[in-house]
Amino acid sequence: MKDFQGKVAVVTGAASGIGRALALDFARRGMKLVGADIERGPLEAVRGEIETAGAECLTVITDVSDRQSVQALADAAYGRFGAVHVLCNNAGVTSGGALQDSTYQDWQWVLGVNLWGVVHGILAFVPRMIEQQSGGHIVNTGSMAGLIASKGLGVYNTSKYAVVGLSETLARDLREHGIGVSVLCPMGVSTRIRESLRNRPEALKQEMAPYEPPELVGNYISPEETSALVMKAIEHEELYVLTHPESEEFVARRFERIQKAYELASS
Repeated sequence: MKDFQGKVAVVTGAASGIGRALALDFARRGMKLVGADIERGPLEAVRGEIETAGAECLTVITDVSDRQSVQALADAAYGRFGAVHVLCNNAGVTSGGALQDSTYQDWQWVLGVNLWGVVHGILAFVPRMIEQQSGGHIVNTGSMAGLIASKGLGVYNTSKYAVVGLSETLARDLREHGIGVSVLCPMGVSTRIRESLRNRPEALKQEMAPYEPPELVGNYISPEETSALVMKAIEHEELYVLTHPESEEFVARRFERIQKAYELASS
């Protein structure tokens, strides 16, 4: 997708971090914006930034873990602008701890936002994007945690591995419709994702066991640097958006282990 001018982008998790950076980048490229988030105050602040950048913007309070909420987002987007050309399923949360210590509520919350949020976005938007017959692009926010496993991040790893696999398949399914797909797999980005508990629903809250989140290897980059790489991926229709060159060795180690398994199987 080369031409952004006058088209419409939907971004979930738009109130902060990567979502905010994506929304502002789209606005600077002449797009109309639909920003979605669960946090009203920060979302309205971002709308002000987008409008200051000269772009038309609609904001919709959305819980991506709720199918009806995402459907209402899609209805609002199409009702206001009549089309959607870029969909960024970006909203995400994290929790930590060993898998054997993770609770059912942990699984409900993290998978509800990180995985079902993407699924709900696809269900609500993709059929309409196909009907438009005007191409487009979908960006799903995964993580380097969707390509390599980390001790103490099992629930989060599971959600992001699923998003990577979903995106790889979606790219194949939508190719004939001229809709590109990218999956963003960053390492450390300076966002508030480690403060995700602020938005954990009351029904899924619980007493938390002491937990020290793992330190990420490599440098932290800004949401703006991350968004710039996403823009390049959309323009060049690249499936994978990888942000940290230092992550290459970790991915290579994973595939080396897979290769060894093939060698053992054939010996």
